[in-house]
Amino acid sequence: MVYSDTASKIKSVLYDLSRIEEWWLLSFGLILFAFIPNLYRINNDVITSADLIGLFTSSPLYLALIVVFSAQIFLFASNNYFDRHVDSLDELKCQRNPVCTGEVRSIEVFALLVITGVTSLVISLMFNFLAFVFTAFTLFVFYYYTAEPLRFKNKMGLDILSHGVLINTFPYFFCLVAMRDFSGGALFLLAALMMRSVMAQMLQEIRDYEVDRKVERNTVVALGQKRSAWIVFNIYLALSCSTLILITSYQIFDLGVSMFYLFIIFLCVAYAPTFYKLINAVEYEYRDLIETMWMGHGRTNYWMGISYAGPFGLYFFIVYFVLI
Repeated sequence: MVYSDTASKIKSVLYDLSRIEEWWLLSFGLILFAFIPNLYRINNDVITSADLIGLFTSSPLYLALIVVFSAQIFLFASNNYFDRHVDSLDELKCQRNPVCTGEVRSIEVFALLVITGVTSLVISLMFNFLAFVFTAFTLFVFYYYTAEPLRFKNKMGLDILSHGVLINTFPYFFCLVAMRDFSGGALFLLAALMMRSVMAQMLQEIRDYEVDRKVERNTVVALGQKRSAWIVFNIYLALSCSTLILITSYQIFDLGVSMFYLFIIFLCVAYAPTFYKLINAVEYEYRDLIETMWMGHGRTNYWMGISYAGPFGLYFFIVYFVLI
């Protein structure tokens, strides 16, 4: 019985509170998208299987993983704790928040925050001082994204800005800072990830509109669901068109971004059914639509899993068998 209780407690703190799910796979993919193109660039647009083996047997890749995963645990733990009063208004959200259900105590949350925060800071310093400063600033934003008195999540515009710049993009952004890779292609992908992060946050706020408007004053509550849905759709169009133009321009004029960033087009194609339904939906349909085709309260659904697995699988096939 004691062993069972201990195992359940560990699961609640390390798994449920930290959301060790699809975020970890996505983050690992973003880290690879930072390291592999950088390796390709510094080797004068040549990359071999030996280079990839060297990458996967070197310490920087795994140190970056530790920093990113520790920071993400810090983010989700603080998010669950400081969002407990909002999550308690929604039965589904409350069920997946172990703080809201009482499975995790406050002292356990803050112990996890201290451990993961210190870990990410110490390991980031092993890269360079700039990486350490960037990580410290990111942890500040992660904490006050939901914590009072700042609570960026509750401020129009600032919720979208903080989420777009850091929340979803940190795994990739940190690697660029750690490797000091500020090349054109790397910055383009960073901008693309920020646009995707903005879309994700606005869709989440559209989904949670009925609950949020009772206690929050975020961007979607201020703008309304329909207007916000059209803003998201326009960001999606801008991302799709700009990527296609830049890749085509590079092939013709050697100005733009290389085929290494083709996966963005694949993702945009996979997102097309979601956004087609989004702009044709009426307000009462938004919640179920986003729950089904983007991200539900149970986190990743089957459609979202397919929309990521397909493009990323095709991308790595092309990179390994065509570009290498």
